[in-house]
Amino acid sequence: MAEDLPDAGERTLIAQEVLRQVPGGAPTAIRPLRGGSLNRSFHLSTSAGEFVVRLSPAPDAWLAADRSVEHELHRLAAEADLAPRIVAADTQGHWLITEFLAGRLWTAGDFSSPDSLLRLAESLRRLHALPAPAAGRFDLLLALEGYVRRLAPRGEIPQLAGVPTVAAGGQLLSAAERAWQRCGAGTRPPAILHHDLHASNLIESGRGLRLIDWECAAVSDPLLDVACILSYYPQARIHAALLLQHSGLGGVTPAQLAAALWLFDLHTLLWYRERRQRLIPTEAERQAEQRLAAQVAQGVPRNLDIPPAHGPWAAGAGR
Repeated sequence: MAEDLPDAGERTLIAQEVLRQVPGGAPTAIRPLRGGSLNRSFHLSTSAGEFVVRLSPAPDAWLAADRSVEHELHRLAAEADLAPRIVAADTQGHWLITEFLAGRLWTAGDFSSPDSLLRLAESLRRLHALPAPAAGRFDLLLALEGYVRRLAPRGEIPQLAGVPTVAAGGQLLSAAERAWQRCGAGTRPPAILHHDLHASNLIESGRGLRLIDWECAAVSDPLLDVACILSYYPQARIHAALLLQHSGLGGVTPAQLAAALWLFDLHTLLWYRERRQRLIPTEAERQAEQRLAAQVAQGVPRNLDIPPAHGPWAAGAGR
């Protein structure tokens, strides 16, 4: 996953003012880490231990560009031993230093594994149980309205099946409001969300499963974290009951989950559409956008087929 930088010239990618914030003095090794289209991350070894430095020229998350929200929610998760400890953070959001966690990054295959999903669900239950701060309160409907307003002049509004182009924006927002009501978000207290549960953000460390990269973190309906998993990895949907039960959302109905999943798909689709205006998408991103557009076009589904959890993963079963 990492390689040594070949010469001192490469080391200048990290400003001296940032390196001075890393405990232990001059690094004995600096290795670039894969991942991120805008951010660049490095694994540093010093006499004091191992650390990660993330350099961020500009925000690429789909939420507000206020890095203080990311830092605050990340800090709270780290205090609960759910995330790596923050060592230092730039108040302007240009860099972040955290402890380095050795371990195995998840792959897509983990989202087909009941055992892996059980660990993730239990981590989410702990995260969502933390007292939610005032920082990072996220109004999904307001965010969707902003996307529609910005994308409409470019003709980039996704269309619902059977809706004329001229009415696409208004109909989409009306559908989103109905979905928000249907998913029951108002009946659940807001919680800290990771909100970007991609395999590359999950590490099986020596201390257990840990969540990294909190750029998209927010305070909102906890069901959106489960919807995130099912949106990114459709193969996990067969285990939706397990995820709901063990994340503390056992009372959620299939209809509520279906509405939350559609909302998450819509949010992701609009993010792709807007991001495409400033960055050239990869082929994988193009395919993901096409898949999401097809799903969103069908409108808010009335239900989601959720097989019951069974065997050792059923609620209350001994393990």
